[in-house]
Amino acid sequence: MNIISSLSLLLSLHVLVVNADPQIFDVTQFGAKSDDLTDISLALTNAWAKACASATPSKVLIPAGKYVVGTVGMEGPCKSEVHVQIDGYLKAQIVGLRRLSWITFSGLKNLVLFGSGTLDGQGPTAAKLPENRKNKVGMPLAVNLRLESITNGLIEGLTSKDSRSFHVHISRSSNITVRGLTVTAPPDSPDTVGIYLRRTHRVNISDVAIATGDHCINLADGSQQVNVRNVTCGPGGRTGILVDSLGKTPDEEKVMDVAVTNCSFHGTGGGVRIEAVPGTINTAMDITFEDLVMDKVENPISVDQKFCPVQSCEKVEPKVTIKDVSFKNIKGTCASPLAIDISCSSASFCKNLELADIDLKPVGTAAGPTAQTLKSQCTNVKVIKSGLVSPDGC
Repeated sequence: MNIISSLSLLLSLHVLVVNADPQIFDVTQFGAKSDDLTDISLALTNAWAKACASATPSKVLIPAGKYVVGTVGMEGPCKSEVHVQIDGYLKAQIVGLRRLSWITFSGLKNLVLFGSGTLDGQGPTAAKLPENRKNKVGMPLAVNLRLESITNGLIEGLTSKDSRSFHVHISRSSNITVRGLTVTAPPDSPDTVGIYLRRTHRVNISDVAIATGDHCINLADGSQQVNVRNVTCGPGGRTGILVDSLGKTPDEEKVMDVAVTNCSFHGTGGGVRIEAVPGTINTAMDITFEDLVMDKVENPISVDQKFCPVQSCEKVEPKVTIKDVSFKNIKGTCASPLAIDISCSSASFCKNLELADIDLKPVGTAAGPTAQTLKSQCTNVKVIKSGLVSPDGC
């Protein structure tokens, strides 16, 4: 994967704007007040419009302070590069926030979004109000930060807190780097995925800490050339890093060329997982999970080619091929009786799955599993094994 060249490009973008002495559009100059009360959406939108229209590199600045923000969308194309520096604490409006997303960037090239600030979706507070709950047709609540159709993008140093839905949602983009991001939400908050990727290529996620109520990182269809490293996942939440539910729709793209390395998982409901739904044809391939630490994690290693969340798929034959997948040097403690679970269909769509140097031990508490109950199981697949594989039931 061309991660190094993509990262070098993004670093050059960051340096370029700094060295070019960009014009700064400070939202406080457009009427924004740091009073933790006044909605600054219009000020932010106007600052963005000026920056986007600038013929030279520019920067939108939200300085330190507490601000209230409604739904805002920052769209391109822009005449030149625009960086957005968020050093303030941004709080979403409790009511009146449009569904799907709170802060959106779309149709842009060379976007840098950075700073020491926080995006607080106020999820727990907003969830108490009836008008903010999912409507009768199940419309999702607002994503904290959405990037769509971005070419060359960097997110660095920010904190996403208490999103009402996904924290960071990236789709139909390429050459994206996320680093130094912190994600926090209550462990019982539903649908609060940390980072969600869909149809996005050449992605580098590093030095990220995620503790939320759902998956830490969700790789949906079309996630390709993705490098995830030095991520801390948990405590709390569901699966740590998930290749998600392929096979749902006929127009899906492959998930391929994914590397997850040097990550740790703490008290999560799952470690690393690939799942496919019986339905349409797709492929998950060339995926590596390596040098991972599990700390009191349930189901640390999981592949489910027959995942069926609804009754309608029970009699449908799985059509998603899962191949060339390796789990290497994964160590730590397991908080469930089943440590390794690889479940494939009898149609032989699982190919070349590898387990190498796996050492998972029971938590060993009175309420937890014992060494006698910790086990592994592999169904309809011949797994390639090397080195120690413990527990070994495959």
